[in-house]
Amino acid sequence: MTTGSNSGGRPYADGQNSDRPGVLEAEKRFTEDMIKSRTTGEPAETVLKTDDRVLARITDGIYRQPSSALRELISNAYDADATEVFIETDSPRYSQIEVRDNGIGMDEEALSRLIHHIGGSTKRTSLGKDMGTTAADNAGLSPAGRKLIGKIGIGLFSVSQLTSHFQIITKRKGADHRLFADVILRTYLEDEEEAAADRPFETGTVRVVSVPAEDIKAHGTQIILRQIHPRARNILRSRERWESYYEQLELPEKDRDPAVTAPVFHSGNLAQEPDPDDKQLVFQDGPAMPWKDIAKPTPLQKFEALRTALAGQVGSASDRPEVARTFDNYLALLWTLSLSAPVPYLDGHPFDLTSLDDPVAFMITNARGQAQKLDLEGGQKIREAAGLTAHDTAAGGGFKVFVDAIELRRPITFEWWPSERQAVQHPMMFVGKYTPDLSKVPASIRGGELSFEAYLFWNSKIVPKENNGVLVRINGASGALFDDTFMKYQVSEQTRLRQITAEIFVSKGLDAALNIDRESFNFAHPHYALVSKWLHRALRQVANTQKAVSGAIREAEAEVRQEETGARLGQYASDAWRAARRESTERPPPVEMASNAAAAAERRQQGVIAFDRSKLSAVKPVAGKARDVTEREQKLKAIATILDGFGIFDNMAYEDQHRLMNAILAVFFDDGKR
Repeated sequence: MTTGSNSGGRPYADGQNSDRPGVLEAEKRFTEDMIKSRTTGEPAETVLKTDDRVLARITDGIYRQPSSALRELISNAYDADATEVFIETDSPRYSQIEVRDNGIGMDEEALSRLIHHIGGSTKRTSLGKDMGTTAADNAGLSPAGRKLIGKIGIGLFSVSQLTSHFQIITKRKGADHRLFADVILRTYLEDEEEAAADRPFETGTVRVVSVPAEDIKAHGTQIILRQIHPRARNILRSRERWESYYEQLELPEKDRDPAVTAPVFHSGNLAQEPDPDDKQLVFQDGPAMPWKDIAKPTPLQKFEALRTALAGQVGSASDRPEVARTFDNYLALLWTLSLSAPVPYLDGHPFDLTSLDDPVAFMITNARGQAQKLDLEGGQKIREAAGLTAHDTAAGGGFKVFVDAIELRRPITFEWWPSERQAVQHPMMFVGKYTPDLSKVPASIRGGELSFEAYLFWNSKIVPKENNGVLVRINGASGALFDDTFMKYQVSEQTRLRQITAEIFVSKGLDAALNIDRESFNFAHPHYALVSKWLHRALRQVANTQKAVSGAIREAEAEVRQEETGARLGQYASDAWRAARRESTERPPPVEMASNAAAAAERRQQGVIAFDRSKLSAVKPVAGKARDVTEREQKLKAIATILDGFGIFDNMAYEDQHRLMNAILAVFFDDGKR
């Protein structure tokens, strides 16, 4: 191996030169330390660094759907202490999308930080306190005291899925001007020229102007997504689905694919691309919105109608209707956003249910076995009885999201779906909480503190199908939606699992286990492992409790049926006895089972037909429940009554009576004793 130098540069192995474009000073020093290590034996140490191009590639393509971009913008508004967010999608054109909030807004310093530090958010940092983006005494909270959703600082650039051109209009309260930022994003290219690839990657360009404002007290941010990508427009319009549907209509009916259908409810299918200069829309299929029959519906009534329309498919279209099959992509977008955003529930938080509601409440324990029933007194809420604190009311005045004048709510409700198949005729609400003691785990691997509350809701069916599974909310928001594998629960409980919807409300930890797209988790993270382990234990308790409650109900029902059967047998035997005796002055004698011969003899002296149970082996099944013994005794009594009616017992010894009854019962119940 040789060494050399070039143009005065530091010598590298094989004549390499350290003075190269794009090589950082720290990189040069580390290279030199490694070379020195050959002779000194001392290890070279440094800190791992991430290249700017990696971040550029990440911001360009980590988000998968149009809903992801809007979800991130909603989260940003929440972190900025907005109480209202208004989104206008320009449906069904989707030529541009506007997102407007009344949050704290940005000043020049905050906007400059956003532009120059993609992936360098001030949230959860001491810098956030100075810039007014976090609480003064807690960098993990917003100024109004909300637990922050965002952390990295790339959420705004999720809009690259929708457009390469957007504008930011923002203002802080008390400012006498607004900032207008015009942003052009650059798409990352793998096959760039070598010279361009050597330069620091530029995500795009920004032009900012300041415009005087008269409304000094106003504050907030408006983001306008211009020139929506054709691919994104086609997704929002459900173009591929409509084209497939019309292709099927051209085929003979016998050749059509039944899986290809038009959405039941939709925003309409355009017959042609709208003219930008003309407001006229030409539909091939006009809009069929869920609220079309409501006169002047309010924003909340529209969303209620959305949920009702989906639930209404039960019985008419499917026992487990699907969002994707019932709605077009636009309405499905509303559903997805309503699940992911930190907005209130449609009919109230599950922890606010009382004994007056449908579900019966149980407390999940951190031990094996069954969950413990919660006895709710009067109008007591589940949260009060179980000591739970998770809620859906945002600090700082609440939080509402409106999309095209539709108010989003979490579309998870807890009413009972009647089913004759189920022994349990009411839903079951299982709640629990967990804060593991991680003090003995080394700080380097425990991932910080972890604390969460959760519910698992069992029903005869979960509507819609997409609500089946577990959804994890971190600080009120979720990007992963429902996981129908329940974090890879490897137990054959498929029927019961399809009847459960669950949510986990994380108040501390797990955030680091979220992958960068916030739509999936790092399964190897210790917090994820702890949450999944708790969930699987909770599922076993749900199964054990539901089985026990169901079994008790079926047992009680069987006992009632058995009593009814015994009464019918007794009545038939009595009628047969009277018909055989033809004596209106007599009545059938009682037939009883005595515990021993002496007790049987005593009862016979009182005119009762009595049998010694110990001599009737056919009454005792080889293996069975007490109910099986009762059934055999009922039949024995009926048979004995009929035989007595025909005089069979009149001159028969008691021992022979026992042998006869054993023989007859053996005909009905073959226990392999013969």
